[in-house]
Amino acid sequence: MTQRRLAGLAAFLAAAGLMETVHAERPLPLTNPGFEQRMAGWSETGHAPMCTMIPEAAHSGDIGLRVTDNDRRSGSSLRSSRLPARPEVDYAARFWARTVSGDGLGVYLEFFDAAGHLLTDGKRQRQILIAVPGRVREWTAFVLTGRAPARTAFVGMWIHSFNASVVTADLDDISIRELSKKEAETVKTTHVKSARNAFATPSKQRVAELTTMLVDVPMGRGDSIADRRRWDVLAARPDAASILGEAKGYLDTAPPDLPDELYLEFRRTGNRTNYQRPYGQCSRRIDTLVLAECLENKGRFLPAIERDITAMCAERSWVMPAHDSNLGNFEGTHLTIDLGSSARAWLLAQADWFLQDRLSPACRTAIRREVRRRVLDVYLRAVREGDTRGNWWMRGTNNWNAVCTADVVGAALPLVEDKAQIAEILAAMEVSNPYFLSGFTDDGYCSEGMGYWNYGFGHYMMLGDMVLKATAGRLDIFADNPKLKRIAAYPRNIMIQPGVAPAFADCSVNARPSSAVMALIHRHIPAAVPRPVHHNVLRGGIIQVGLFAFDPDANAMEKATDEIGALPLRNWFEEAGILVTRSAPGAEPAFSAAFKGGHNGEHHNHNDVGSFVIALAGTPFLLDPGGEVYTRRTFSPDRYVSKVLNSYGHPVPLVAGKLQSVGAQARGVVLETEFSDDVDRLLLDLSSAYDVPQLTRLERLFENRRNERVMVIEDRVAFTSPQDFGTALVTFDRVYRREDGTVVIYDAERAVEIRVETRGGDWRYEVENIENPGRPSPKRLGFNLAAPAAEAVIRFTVRPASLSADLPGVYIDPKIGPDFQPLPAKAITVEAEAFSGQKGGEVK
Repeated sequence: MTQRRLAGLAAFLAAAGLMETVHAERPLPLTNPGFEQRMAGWSETGHAPMCTMIPEAAHSGDIGLRVTDNDRRSGSSLRSSRLPARPEVDYAARFWARTVSGDGLGVYLEFFDAAGHLLTDGKRQRQILIAVPGRVREWTAFVLTGRAPARTAFVGMWIHSFNASVVTADLDDISIRELSKKEAETVKTTHVKSARNAFATPSKQRVAELTTMLVDVPMGRGDSIADRRRWDVLAARPDAASILGEAKGYLDTAPPDLPDELYLEFRRTGNRTNYQRPYGQCSRRIDTLVLAECLENKGRFLPAIERDITAMCAERSWVMPAHDSNLGNFEGTHLTIDLGSSARAWLLAQADWFLQDRLSPACRTAIRREVRRRVLDVYLRAVREGDTRGNWWMRGTNNWNAVCTADVVGAALPLVEDKAQIAEILAAMEVSNPYFLSGFTDDGYCSEGMGYWNYGFGHYMMLGDMVLKATAGRLDIFADNPKLKRIAAYPRNIMIQPGVAPAFADCSVNARPSSAVMALIHRHIPAAVPRPVHHNVLRGGIIQVGLFAFDPDANAMEKATDEIGALPLRNWFEEAGILVTRSAPGAEPAFSAAFKGGHNGEHHNHNDVGSFVIALAGTPFLLDPGGEVYTRRTFSPDRYVSKVLNSYGHPVPLVAGKLQSVGAQARGVVLETEFSDDVDRLLLDLSSAYDVPQLTRLERLFENRRNERVMVIEDRVAFTSPQDFGTALVTFDRVYRREDGTVVIYDAERAVEIRVETRGGDWRYEVENIENPGRPSPKRLGFNLAAPAAEAVIRFTVRPASLSADLPGVYIDPKIGPDFQPLPAKAITVEAEAFSGQKGGEVK
């Protein structure tokens, strides 16, 4: 070691306060810890190189590592060699670092099992990392400690700039050491304000500007119960009676109990449903009771309302157990905000706004105290400290950001009397909003699927609507943003047919655009939804009643219209790699499809590069099965154990026995597109989605031949040596394989026929029901080569077909004519007093 490096190590030990103890630590033989041999012992992955070894980045010696990340969508990725490690033992990684520009470089300790599987992967609870602060411009010593999980066999380091960050940073003089139990008590991770948690605190100037924009506070939505002009109109509606009837059932029944044991069940078993079901019922009861009281205006429901609100205010935690992994909310040691707690805050604030002094002073005081303590104060503290620890969603790019932000603003507007505090919350909202919108591709595609578009973007629309009213139109988060129009048009553009959307990601196969969201888009972004949309305001609860029922255009919004309108031949989400291709106008029945490229690092990702959905006359006969019922496993390192979430349960290839890999590097690369009135054609390279060294080619061709009414899916594969290969179709409907090898998928009314062709060998056919507890189990139709092959092609040709008498369970009326010859041996006898109807093999 050079004298300069020895001096640097001494300075490092002194800065870290470890001069007396480090010699007792057991150093591990990390290859090239100072990058003097440049890339030796290190491996870089990713779309583009971001790591260089240069003299300018040296802390000691002649060479150091410089990370230069200018990509907002993906980050650097440099891993060390793996070293033998022991389970349940503490380790410390030490290094010197500085930030040259930007912010967002992470350094990780990673532990692997004997098979090389990462045990500390990309879930917040499991990763062991430290972020180099952007403000650290001088060389600084850092320590990162972590305990090896059970089953650990190896340890290594990962240097990764966060995907949404732009940063240039230098690192040098890295080491990994095993700690004794005594050393682990004193050697701790360097405390830094993580770049991942850092939040840009709004300027005092911006808060002051927003303060002048605000109208008088408080400023809830809708009229109070005392103003009967609109409430009496709503009370006269036919559907008001059903709300009163539901509320009557809550009068003499206490809200569901939420005991500690039930809260802790998720930690023990991973079951989310058993707590979340009664948790949701508590909110539903208050929502219905408040709405019923406002409609009836007799005081009959007030005692039940106060009883339920008092119970909610006394709950130990408003945060759902699945979002409280370290029990900081349950124990009261570190309060955070989640989808559930923020929704409760807005619900109680809106209830207070509608009922006002009809509620007792004690009840109104409890609402303010608990909404402030559990949500508003937590939010303001994070904003003022510039630290979102535990409230990651404030910088998040998925639905959580918009939902929680809208809930916080919705709770603050009716309850907070200080304009400056409201302005501070709105200024923080302005910081968060760009993160949320960046989660959509520039072409408007929502990788979370239709259901989460309703939830996330729907809350963004509610947020903007509230802010416009609160500022008398002075603050418009919908203005001057072309991308917003494309996001708002997503439901129309993603629809395969009216009423049918692909269930990519954690989405239900029955997900449809929310009429409430579409109505708000028509109100504020009419270019995306030109026509008024019918929306039943009473069925949306008190939040939507406040948003809709008291506006001048409320009656117009409830006029029934076509929400989607005529759909074009295709929609091509070029950046996302999603093609929606439809029948020619007038072609009946409609025969359409959605083909997916994308990548395996998307929000609510499934490993489904190359997936597709084909629908006939409103039924997706070939499909992506959508999500599963959430458990602890769903958002854990074991997420892809699920065959519904990994590629096995999707209509994609199985390559050399391997499923698709996780991460954005596993993607469908677009090789060719051809779009015309007759044919839509998309050719994808899927090879990066499979970790198979022998794989040299894997292409998937999609074609919609409109003039032939045919869909084609063709896989072309090549290996350096013969390997197993197969692919699959997925359906929820009935399946029949004919003797000629064609496969028919059908229901009681229609069918599609699939002709299967292969080159490179014969194929085997296997049908398997994929386990999906709590939801319908999809059928996986496997088509696998009978023997390994060096090159192969599997081709599906899909076309609409007529129901025929050879399909099990299908009855076709015989054509009675002079040449009709009954077959008594095949006849059956059905006895009944009267037949009222027969359709598709079913007799009534």
